[in-house]
Amino acid sequence: MAEKLNEASLSYKIWKNPSRQGEPVAYLGEYPPPSGKLFFAPEDFRELGFGPGDYTVLVPVNSPRLSFASKWQRVTVPE
Repeated sequence: MAEKLNEASLSYKIWKNPSRQGEPVAYLGEYPPPSGKLFFAPEDFRELGFGPGDYTVLVPVNSPRLSFASKWQRVTVPE
């Protein structure tokens, strides 16, 4: 019997990249993908309350979306 995957196991991991040299990368947590989308867009980060900057997103290995998108994604949220 196959085990059903829960939402947490399908959450994307998100990091904020440093804006200046010497700043650390900040891990922001795990978030479910935007409803009906294959990847996060800048407006999705704004809805999550994240400000402008560059973000790195890791798609979960067991995600059915992985066959349609790159495992690692980079998103820039403009000012």
